[in-house]
Amino acid sequence: MNPLDLVLNLPYAFAWLPGLVFLVVVGTVYFLLRPAPHLAQAPAENSEVAPVATQKPRDQRGMHRRQGNPVEVHVGTPEDKKNTTLGSVLDRSVGGVRLAVFSDTEVGTVLSIKPVHADAMVPWVDIEVRSCRRSVEMPDHFEVGCQYVKSPPYSIQLLFG
Repeated sequence: MNPLDLVLNLPYAFAWLPGLVFLVVVGTVYFLLRPAPHLAQAPAENSEVAPVATQKPRDQRGMHRRQGNPVEVHVGTPEDKKNTTLGSVLDRSVGGVRLAVFSDTEVGTVLSIKPVHADAMVPWVDIEVRSCRRSVEMPDHFEVGCQYVKSPPYSIQLLFG
């Protein structure tokens, strides 16, 4: 008997043999097509060491920002939620939001925001202004970076986009 007949006569060869052939073929292709490992060469003793490339400064935010469609919000003060202005949430993170508003706002000011299309039961969210600058994309707006005074539940954060 030849070796192929012996293999084909093994128990359940019809079940495990195609898988074995597949693994052998895939392993061979991987071995042949994988990139060659690069070996690091040690610099010569008398050669000058090239200066280390300076890295781009890391963003100071600790939270990942999510951009999305702008969400219109009412912007007021914690004391007066009747006299509000309109603003838009430009991007949001777990720690705060960035708003586009029509007026300059002083850093350290506490504001209250609420989505325009939210139900009456949705609470106002207090935010503290951390930065304010004139918007480059929207000349008549100011971009206001804000941090939550008290982080709202995630279900409320989702209302801001």
